[in-house]
Amino acid sequence: MEAAVATPEPTQRLPAEARGYLIVQGLSRTVPLAVAAVWGGAAIEAGDAPDGIGTALMLLGPLMVLVAGLLVPLMRFRHWRYEVRDYEIDLLRGALVVTRTLVPMTRVQHVDTRQTVLSQAFELRSVIVHTAAGSHEIPALRPGEAVRIRDQIALLAREPDEL
Repeated sequence: MEAAVATPEPTQRLPAEARGYLIVQGLSRTVPLAVAAVWGGAAIEAGDAPDGIGTALMLLGPLMVLVAGLLVPLMRFRHWRYEVRDYEIDLLRGALVVTRTLVPMTRVQHVDTRQTVLSQAFELRSVIVHTAAGSHEIPALRPGEAVRIRDQIALLAREPDEL
């Protein structure tokens, strides 16, 4: 019986601009919740609530911004790797839990590029790979790289009789 050869780790990293993009994305999700926590804590403190509950909520807001708005996006940036190979797409991503996904090219149904208002501000695009089981995203790529990867995946995913 032949020993299985491990697939090498993906080596392609997100561009440096992705760091700021991921932080702003994290802050845009976290700051409204933090403001609500601080506001709610101040309202509780002004009422007849037990001591400390309002203060705890007011401290929770800045802590949420620090962790979910800054630290987690930086960890996501640090872990993100991808590789497009002839037979598979290899994705390594996560912050606290790091996930590695191998998507066989034979399972790819179609591939898109996506640009949001926020990604446009950073001049970045995402590549979304669709399979019957769902979709996988490579976020925050430079426009030229996103187009190159999208076209490469589309070419590799074609059936042999389509060539």
